[in-house]
Amino acid sequence: MKTEGSLVQNDFPELVQHLHEARWTGVLTLTHVGIGRSVTVQDGRMVFASSSSPDDRLGELLLKRGRLTLRQFVDAGKAVVPGKRLGTVLVEQGTLSPKELVRGVVEHTQEIIYGAFQWTDGHYRLQEGGTSEAITLNISTPDLIMEGIRRIDSWVRVDRAVGGLTAQYEKAQGSEAIAAKMALPEEKLRLLTGLSGTLDVETICASSPLKDFETCQTLWAFRVIGLVHRVDTPPEVATEPEDDGLGSVL
Repeated sequence: MKTEGSLVQNDFPELVQHLHEARWTGVLTLTHVGIGRSVTVQDGRMVFASSSSPDDRLGELLLKRGRLTLRQFVDAGKAVVPGKRLGTVLVEQGTLSPKELVRGVVEHTQEIIYGAFQWTDGHYRLQEGGTSEAITLNISTPDLIMEGIRRIDSWVRVDRAVGGLTAQYEKAQGSEAIAAKMALPEEKLRLLTGLSGTLDVETICASSPLKDFETCQTLWAFRVIGLVHRVDTPPEVATEPEDDGLGSVL
């Protein structure tokens, strides 16, 4: 994989899986419409993330989730100085316990990474090398990809990734070993175990315990992770900007 590239040609879920398979270590930097996100990767696992967007900051997340009052949020912000992070200030002020801070930082890291799954354009850059963070995310890459794709609500993206009603899939060799290390909900595990032989998407949806949209999301995630693979050859389609649905109306 190139050290720099476009998210149009390298969809973010596929990029995450590639780094996982390569057991890559370094910093993945993403840019999109003026916003930058930096993700620390250790041996193919995403363990920390930061964002240049004010709405992605730790304090804002804690405020929105009711972990901070507005007064606590404002007072802590005033006490932040170069070299001292907001989390340290919140603990020093007695607003959060160290345990609560760890939970908040982990959730903050997850939200920044999951937000990157929504990006359909922009650029990425890979900078190899070891880094260290005091608080890191402890979630497997396959589980992270499952949740990231579950949060994608664009049918255009899901349909393009899956291939439509007639696309054919089968279970990949070694899928049971991969699934055994994941925290798959029962209904998604049943979708995988029920995939016997080669089946098209319509048949998979008909037999799935999930709603069709979620079935397609799950099938996409399974393909990226390597639990299933597509049997038929997908037609070559030119990459176009996503349509929000207004084009057909206008």
